[in-house]
Amino acid sequence: MRKNIIVLFLVILFLMLSAQAFSHPASKVTLLVEGKVLHITVNHNVGNPENHYINEILVFLNDKEIIRQIFFMQTDDMQKVSYTIPSLKPGDKLTVKTNCSRGGKRSGTITVEPAS
Repeated sequence: MRKNIIVLFLVILFLMLSAQAFSHPASKVTLLVEGKVLHITVNHNVGNPENHYINEILVFLNDKEIIRQIFFMQTDDMQKVSYTIPSLKPGDKLTVKTNCSRGGKRSGTITVEPAS
C-alpha cells in the first residue's frame, strides 16, 4: 500500500512538472506612450495560439490597477492592445503585467515623459 502511494505521488509530480515544461511567459512586453494612449505589444511565440495564449493583461497607473482585460485566444505570435488613459501625465509610472493561459508571467514598466 505504501509503495502504491509513493508511485501515485511520483506520477502526480511528473504530470505537474510536464505541464510547466510546455508553458512559458511572454518573451517581451513592449510599452509605448503617445499622448494619452498606451500601446502594448506582448511577444508570445506559441505553436497553437487558440489554446496557448496571453490570457490576461493588467495595467497599473502609479501602482493602482486601472485596467484588466481577459483574452480567450491569440491571433498570432503576439497580443497587441492600446488603451486611452485620460488622466495620464508626465512622470506617471505605468506597469503592465501579462499572464499566459498555461502559466508564466511577464511585466514591463514605463515612465511617461513630457511631450517634446
